[in-house]
Amino acid sequence: MKRSKKIKLTIMGLSPLALTACSDKPVDMLVYKTLDECASDRYYSMDQCEIEFKKAVSERHKTSPKYKYLSDCESDFGRNRCVDRGAIYTPIPSAYMLPIPRSHQREENYYGGSGGISQPIYTSRDDYGHYRTGDNQKVGQSGQTGRISTSTSRTKSPSIKSTTVSRGGFGSQASARGSWGSGGRSFGG
Repeated sequence: MKRSKKIKLTIMGLSPLALTACSDKPVDMLVYKTLDECASDRYYSMDQCEIEFKKAVSERHKTSPKYKYLSDCESDFGRNRCVDRGAIYTPIPSAYMLPIPRSHQREENYYGGSGGISQPIYTSRDDYGHYRTGDNQKVGQSGQTGRISTSTSRTKSPSIKSTTVSRGGFGSQASARGSWGSGGRSFGG
């Protein structure tokens, strides 16, 4: 095949990736490890924080990685960072990611879209430096709380996990694990 044909095919193959990357707009979200941390920020009252955390816990039960064996979960997320959910093991979230309330979006001339949904986020044993969604999408620096910036595709509900994995997705290659922050009232471990 001629070189010019190879170049054209390569460019054509990359076009969908370029279009997808351009359509993924930045959006701000809120990250909190505890209810107290959420309520002490200016975005939510304690009652509103409890509602959003309950939504995130509901998402966790549907979308967190599920493992048949504790050792597989701990291999991805670290020792004492997984819980037994009766015949399956799931990682414990490091924090929860919440949307910025619409009232604050208007106040701040914020036009970042709906801001996604409330959901758990995790840190991996191999990459404690970043938070990740249930679909292993990087959403911010671990340890960071309050307002973070990410992309709209990462704020959508992760895929529903109906089967267990024997390891992978969040392993050393993919990097994402779970722990639940200490200090203040925690929610959902």
